[in-house]
Amino acid sequence: MSEEIKDVPIVKKNWIKKPTWRNIGLIIIVFLLYYYARPTKLSFIVGGFMVVLGELIRLWAAGYLMKNKKLVVVGPYAYIRDPLYLGSLLILSGLSVTARNWYILALVLIAFFGFYLPRKIKIETARLENIFGDEYREYRENVRSIIPRLTPFRDTGEKWEFKQIFHNSEHATGLVVLLAWLAFYYFLKR
Repeated sequence: MSEEIKDVPIVKKNWIKKPTWRNIGLIIIVFLLYYYARPTKLSFIVGGFMVVLGELIRLWAAGYLMKNKKLVVVGPYAYIRDPLYLGSLLILSGLSVTARNWYILALVLIAFFGFYLPRKIKIETARLENIFGDEYREYRENVRSIIPRLTPFRDTGEKWEFKQIFHNSEHATGLVVLLAWLAFYYFLKR
């Protein structure tokens, strides 16, 4: 691992980002989920499994990710190119299942597959090809976006590191997911 990564502070300065359309859209979806929620114990358990699985995938991926410094092809990246997006999809879908709101689940799926994922793939592919060139093109040809391979792409020996979770701001995402989950739990207890 490079010295630059080892010296990253656990909490970066200005880690709270300015609002983006993605964040605003997420806030609207979460508000709609709570407003129209009709959770049951079963929907809480099934949706909860999806949420926990999604966050675990995100934590696994964030522990390897070295944005713009190194092309990461180990851990979850050995099976899918976009594990953070898969985790997000599972979290949002899980919250929709927990709320038992199939209209919002449909909205989440349409927005994710119709707009968000294609746009992010287009932007990230161009950026990563620009930074990593042929190495990324070979990776992209062999590893799909969110449909996993059955065997890992290759092992470069990189190890998962806890502090990368903080470097990649996944602790903030985890906190928001936990708060959302506790709110549903409170809602169910009423």
